[in-house]
Amino acid sequence: MTVVRLFSAIELPEPTRSELAGRLRELRAGQPELDTGLTWTPPHRWHITLGFYGDREHADRRATWFRRQAIGLAAARLRLRGAGRFPGVLWVGVSPVSAQDASALRAMAGALNADANAGVLDFTAHVTVARWRRGSGGGERGMLAAGSLADFAGAPWTAGEVVLFRSDQGTPEQGRSGPVYTPLDRVTLASKQG
Repeated sequence: MTVVRLFSAIELPEPTRSELAGRLRELRAGQPELDTGLTWTPPHRWHITLGFYGDREHADRRATWFRRQAIGLAAARLRLRGAGRFPGVLWVGVSPVSAQDASALRAMAGALNADANAGVLDFTAHVTVARWRRGSGGGERGMLAAGSLADFAGAPWTAGEVVLFRSDQGTPEQGRSGPVYTPLDRVTLASKQG
């Protein structure tokens, strides 16, 4: 049986992806030292992770679970805003537009988190834009980049679907390094009422 790595996420719409890519290009052009120690995530890999399921032998079971959990979840209006750091990670934040949108995003994270013990309280909606290794100097550069992105506020958009992804390691033969994300299932979210 084949083991696959699975996660669920919200994809960024192209205008949002382009807006963020433009802001990061400006940042890197103005502060070229940020390219030393930071490994920038390509825009085609940007997403908002809702649940990470790890390596699974039965992808079909997780896909069934994912669909069952996602049906009936509400869409949310979101925007990219600000930035921060986790150990080894530079991220751009995701902010709900309204209290109703915040509830919808929390519901998505709660329903699609495979570890019920983890809870939703620790959920920080974000898009990973760069990583660094310990001792690379990336931590200091990540702090500098996060400070420079603190005032970033993207245009609002509607997260209208959630996606179950398979993650595979790219190979030189494929012309890709790093992970390759393949959508396995998509669930359209319910339109907001009122």
